[in-house]
Amino acid sequence: MDGFTIIDGIVAVVIILSAILAYARGFVRESLAILGWIGAAVLAFIFAPTVRPMVAQVPGLNKFLADSCELATIAGFAAVFALALVLFSIITPLFSSVVQRSALGGVDQGMGFLFGVARGILLVAIAFIVYDRVMTSQPVAVVDNSRSAQVFERMRGQMDQQIPQDAPGWVVSRYEQLVRSCAPTGQPVDAQTPPPAPAAPAN
Repeated sequence: MDGFTIIDGIVAVVIILSAILAYARGFVRESLAILGWIGAAVLAFIFAPTVRPMVAQVPGLNKFLADSCELATIAGFAAVFALALVLFSIITPLFSSVVQRSALGGVDQGMGFLFGVARGILLVAIAFIVYDRVMTSQPVAVVDNSRSAQVFERMRGQMDQQIPQDAPGWVVSRYEQLVRSCAPTGQPVDAQTPPPAPAAPAN
């Protein structure tokens, strides 16, 4: 076991657990679960400004928000996201159970196992990419000396090239788009308030 570190053990556990869980749940359920997370995020982004006034009126929460439009929008996003995720989690097993009880049940579990292995490898590669970007000046020896770091070096290098350098800027732009209905002061923009009438010219 010379050359192996605790990081290699963690990587193996992540991949094995991902494969076992995906095998038990099946490929259809795992795929629908991912689509559910994406759908919940999209719905939350669309309807967060709509539910913001209702969230701001929740007893106890309104004191925490302190009349902040941006905080109310974020709370509305979280509320819609959680509700949509619960609904998707209820619907997903209904479809997946139909497949598992059919003749395709074995195929579904086999594909789920392969999907779980691929997902575990992807998660590990992403973790190494985050490590490379965050720990640029203070490398950790137990990570750099692991066999996993050597194995995933080429993969994470290819993935890192695919990730845009302005990814944080993209996140900021999405956030600004989410709260664009808020005034610069943090208060909601009242679209029903007419602009002030121009002053009458002096005689």
